[in-house]
Amino acid sequence: MSTQRPTVVVAIKGLGIGGAEKLIVEGARFWNRDRFDYQVAYALPWKDQLVEALSDQGIPVTCFGSSRGLTPASAVRFSKLVKHAGAEIVHAHLPSMGAVARVSTRTPVIYTEHNIASSYRKPVQLVNRLTYSRNAATIAVSDAVFSSIDSYPSPSKRMIPNGVHIDRSFETAAVRGELGLRDDQHLIVHVGNIRPLKGHKTLIAAAKHLSQIRDDFQIVSIGGEKTEGDLASVRELATATGADDYIRFLGRRDDALAFTAACEVYANPADVEGLPVTILEALALGRPVVATSVGGVPSIISDGKTGILVPPGDPEAIATGLAWMLDHPREAEQLGATGKALVNERYGLERMVRETEAVYEEVLGG
Repeated sequence: MSTQRPTVVVAIKGLGIGGAEKLIVEGARFWNRDRFDYQVAYALPWKDQLVEALSDQGIPVTCFGSSRGLTPASAVRFSKLVKHAGAEIVHAHLPSMGAVARVSTRTPVIYTEHNIASSYRKPVQLVNRLTYSRNAATIAVSDAVFSSIDSYPSPSKRMIPNGVHIDRSFETAAVRGELGLRDDQHLIVHVGNIRPLKGHKTLIAAAKHLSQIRDDFQIVSIGGEKTEGDLASVRELATATGADDYIRFLGRRDDALAFTAACEVYANPADVEGLPVTILEALALGRPVVATSVGGVPSIISDGKTGILVPPGDPEAIATGLAWMLDHPREAEQLGATGKALVNERYGLERMVRETEAVYEEVLGG
């Protein structure tokens, strides 16, 4: 092994606001930069909301893509970037970037699988699986994700769960003031980009069901759109459903955590999940959670202990769970406290980074 610090190129398709992207930016605070030289590379120039946060930490960030996205030409540029950096490890996140990294460079690739492998679009699934054997090591973010890649060829697989680190308080009164909530209105928050399988339609239907039980609540959903028009589409659906008085879609917000801190209940209606950072954040803030029992969610939401689990695609069950939380504030507070203790004990961000860097050491030493 070289006596100089090994260079690690952390690669991802985009640096917009999303779970995997936040893990890179937040995790960078704990990177051992006495041991490793880190660089970050991304392909989609229009997904750059988190670039500044990395640059502010002194992390070199390079966009190797173009207005056309992740193309063969950009893959060549990525290869040159890795070679110019003298990288000894490429740590790729998400399947498209993982495939590009595997085929474009001979540098050992450590790959993190953030979601259930079968949830990706069919062409992405195919190229991901066909190139998997080129991984030097594979990290799954939950047991459910690990099981989904059980048959995928890779010389070294292990599970390292996601982590979070929240070291500041939030002015929750400002959130309620911005929303114009009455003193007697309960705030329910959901954070998730508008994507297929993320359950936005289910959440709208749940809002309608809950409004038939009570009218003293407001659901707020925060998340950016994948394609132009997605945000308008969910807003129009809420209006068509008659739920628009009870659910608001705010789009992308850099201060989403403040809304989570201000809520009385956090909701996650997704049909597919790996190990959602947003739920970990809600638990870290002591918020009780109603979530669908999918992917890695049951590993952090234990029904009746750290939250309420409901079947996916069942808006009435979500509404019932939310109503129970609002009707039983003391019990809900205890669920939130138990969830916070769980995150503090097992799902710290620094722990995640140390375990990941241990994989780097194994690959370098191998």
